[in-house]
Amino acid sequence: MMEEKTVSAPDGDVLDEELFSWTIYPAQASPGKAALVAVIIVALSFGSSWYAGKALGVVAFLLLGGSLWPFFVPTTYRFSTWGVEQRRWPTKQRKPWTYFRRYQVDRKGILLSPFISPSRLDPFRGMYLLAGKFSQEVQEVAAAQLERGEEKSQT
Repeated sequence: MMEEKTVSAPDGDVLDEELFSWTIYPAQASPGKAALVAVIIVALSFGSSWYAGKALGVVAFLLLGGSLWPFFVPTTYRFSTWGVEQRRWPTKQRKPWTYFRRYQVDRKGILLSPFISPSRLDPFRGMYLLAGKFSQEVQEVAAAQLERGEEKSQT
């Protein structure tokens, strides 16, 4: 867990206090799988290059490598009083707690969704957070923040 950071407004009110943060690196967690995936990407790229030319081999490498990029780079998640932040080089995604209305837990992580009930749009509008060994903490903080948001919207 990273050290706690607090951003305050000029009048002293806390705007954004870190609640919990963690980093997940799937390739490091399963090096055998990472090596196998890398070999498959290179083999398919060379196969495409041999069969259809160098240009298609490069395109195959870029498409396969790009689609599997999240597996090979570390992702840092941060829960704060404001919302959720996901950092995976070179991108950063932030959403406020008020955006989310429900969460759903599975064995690898948690899906934060803007919909009250399950929807086909969940993967596109929601935010899936890999939890790893921090599953319990992630679930507790998400549940507490979503309940807090419900209480605020009812008053």
